[in-house]
Amino acid sequence: MNTEIVYMPTFRSRQEENKVLREFDFGDNMYPMVEIIKEHDRARKNENQKSFDEIYVALLDEISAKKVFVDIPIGSMQSKSVKKEVLSFRGAVANNVDVRTEYLISLSDLSDKIIPVVFSYRKVTGSTDSIQGQVYELRQVYDSICFRVQCDDFNYDWPIVSDLSTDSDFVVLDLDAIPPYPTPAMRSIIADFELHDRCEKIVLRSAIDKNIKNNQLQHDRVVMEADNSLLKSFRNIFNADAFGDYVGIKKDDLTSGGTISPGFIFYNPIDNQYYGYRGVVKDISSFENVIVPDVINSRIVNQIIEENQDFLSTENKGWKSLLNIFDGNESGRNQAKFKKISMSHYLHCIKIMNATGKIG
Repeated sequence: MNTEIVYMPTFRSRQEENKVLREFDFGDNMYPMVEIIKEHDRARKNENQKSFDEIYVALLDEISAKKVFVDIPIGSMQSKSVKKEVLSFRGAVANNVDVRTEYLISLSDLSDKIIPVVFSYRKVTGSTDSIQGQVYELRQVYDSICFRVQCDDFNYDWPIVSDLSTDSDFVVLDLDAIPPYPTPAMRSIIADFELHDRCEKIVLRSAIDKNIKNNQLQHDRVVMEADNSLLKSFRNIFNADAFGDYVGIKKDDLTSGGTISPGFIFYNPIDNQYYGYRGVVKDISSFENVIVPDVINSRIVNQIIEENQDFLSTENKGWKSLLNIFDGNESGRNQAKFKKISMSHYLHCIKIMNATGKIG
């Protein structure tokens, strides 16, 4: 059984997330999960469009990590403003168990690195044996399988997962936005999950409420809609080997871009809290003129430096980017870039926290 994994940073395969995946050294204790949400990185209207496997084998190969979980999320999309390429991929590939499995197998050039994710199709197609079929096909190619189980499907899926999992596999309990502590509804799930000792266990939760808006952030104040306590509780409450989250940003609904609304969420590893910073709606210059200087000169940054300067060292690419913007050496007029900054900063902090025994 593998005992190295401590953290599973979870990414969607979008441009800024992919940049972080390519740039960050995940080391031995972080196994990223990549949720593939569309067929192509950027669709092209000519014959030079690369295929699915060409695009994602290239991306996954560039990730500096011992192992990478690869998921193609299934299910319905709730928002009507979800991007068309995401909707079409979900309908044509993700929600068809046979096609989804074929797409995962198409990445087999990296079979020694990839751990494919299996998901129940009971809610999508009504099938009661979809997990078994996926496992049978994927085991022909991959040495390890990751079972992703959602809480509302736990009672149906858990007996199957418990029976099929081996000591080379992983199981992810996906809390989504459920609080990371034993509420009455969660107690029986936790009781069954914590007793499972056949394979490595990971608890995944989105730490930041997906409904929060940039214009609702309280400037230089704790983001009350964020709860990162799983970082401290995954072992003693869930008896898990690792925890996962969405890397310092919210798990949004994959919608098309709307009005420019300058906002930034900055992680403080000292108190394990997120802090919000807000600019002027529709004023892209607010990132450079308001948000960046207020973050750099904040009491939060002073606290981090006083406690452990390694958190804000030159190895922290998110922090380095903030300093470059502040000094005028890098443009800050890009809303998406600040997601990358949040992710890079958070990942570096987690790496330092793990090295200093501050996780779990």
